Amino acid sequence: MLEQFAKQSNLPEYKIDQFNNQYYKQAISSFDELTTWSKDLRELLKQQVDFSSLTHIKDHYSSDGKTIKTEFKTKDGFNIEAVLMQYKDGRNSVCVSCMSGCPVGCSFCATGIMGFNRNLSYKEIIDQILHFQRILVPKNQRVTNIVYMGMGEPMLNIENVEKSIDIVNDKDKLGIGIRHVTISTVGYVPQLRGFFNKGYTPRLAISLHAPNQKLRTKIMPTISNLHPLEQLMNFSTWYEKTFNKRITYEYILIKEVNDQPEHAIELSKLLFKRLALVNIIKFNPSKELKYKASSNKTVERFVKILNNRGIKTTIRYSMGKDIGGACGQLHSINSGNTK
Repeated sequence: MLEQFAKQSNLPEYKIDQFNNQYYKQAISSFDELTTWSKDLRELLKQQVDFSSLTHIKDHYSSDGKTIKTEFKTKDGFNIEAVLMQYKDGRNSVCVSCMSGCPVGCSFCATGIMGFNRNLSYKEIIDQILHFQRILVPKNQRVTNIVYMGMGEPMLNIENVEKSIDIVNDKDKLGIGIRHVTISTVGYVPQLRGFFNKGYTPRLAISLHAPNQKLRTKIMPTISNLHPLEQLMNFSTWYEKTFNKRITYEYILIKEVNDQPEHAIELSKLLFKRLALVNIIKFNPSKELKYKASSNKTVERFVKILNNRGIKTTIRYSMGKDIGGACGQLHSINSGNTK
């Protein structure tokens, strides 16, 4: 964002450092607050650079106040949503979107119902994070974790995702360490290999949701037909051997679809002796989707089977369900271009 302006204006390095400190770390709310720069330089900046690439539409607060879902609109009129989750342990995690809508179309995800509008630029990804940074900094807090789990598939917008991670990790900008960044993907194998071969090492979460190819094709047809389960698990083997790091396998439990004991047993066989953590997520209902959530009893039974068969398993508490901000719920009715 600033690079071209700095080059054209022949800015000294210390001016760029001043900008980064106030824009990213102090989370100023306008260029008028860039007080380390002269008024004339600020005015020139305002003429040439947009403070944000997104228009803020509305913030939605969960009943407990711990989750904020924000609606944005891009300059060309597409809607996106992002979520801030504030945890008791002090973590402030932002779930960012990398697309408006999504082309993958998994049958249990409300975002897929929107269809695909376009990829977001790295600036549009970063501006989601900065919105929440501006909410937190006045409370002497800041964003601590980033999860690429919002609208869209990160591996299909890899160039902008990589550029945004560079800014997230940059100690002079957002300064969030790579161990506090998670990439969630349905499993675009060639893109994943390329991404990790470049040296990026965020936490990896794979949206699995089925223990076999037949069922995965039924509920996730686009990705399952393109990159079958066997190919995905071959990638997982490569990843484990190459990095010696655990993969989180996300598994949404859907009533009478993938939540039966035989599914748990088959899943345990698929992940046996792997560096794996299964993250069980109860399906979050949405009026756009036909499925129902599994009962608490069914969830407990599923987890017990996995644990008894040596598969480390956790249950994810979905924050923001009451505001449509939980996993699989992000969806904008007014998702089309308004211009």
